[in-house]
Amino acid sequence: MFNKVILIGRLGHNAEAKTAQNNKEYVVLNIATQESWKNDKGEYETRTEWHRVYAWRNLSKFAKTLQKGQLITLEGTLRYREVEDEVEGTRFKHRVAEVHANSMKRLSKIEAADDPSDGAGNE
Repeated sequence: MFNKVILIGRLGHNAEAKTAQNNKEYVVLNIATQESWKNDKGEYETRTEWHRVYAWRNLSKFAKTLQKGQLITLEGTLRYREVEDEVEGTRFKHRVAEVHANSMKRLSKIEAADDPSDGAGNE
């Protein structure tokens, strides 16, 4: 069996550092990917998909340097998590998809000239 995700996309906002219940740091990223195609009328249509990405351990240090708008590539695994939400007084359960990154690389330059790294490998 095989579970591998490869994304190339842009950050929707700066990386968000968080701390798990076990006091381990992780970073949450929202990555936008885009695809275009011609419809039946010969006109181009575009769809943007947003992906929630988690970077743990050593990879989180690199992920914290990423900034909104940067183009990155990453490899990881797809995981699903059960969540419970309330909408207008009604509670319901559903599953959300998340990508847990194993490696990342910055594909576009950042504004800060003092950044020494341009990628992070496997954890």
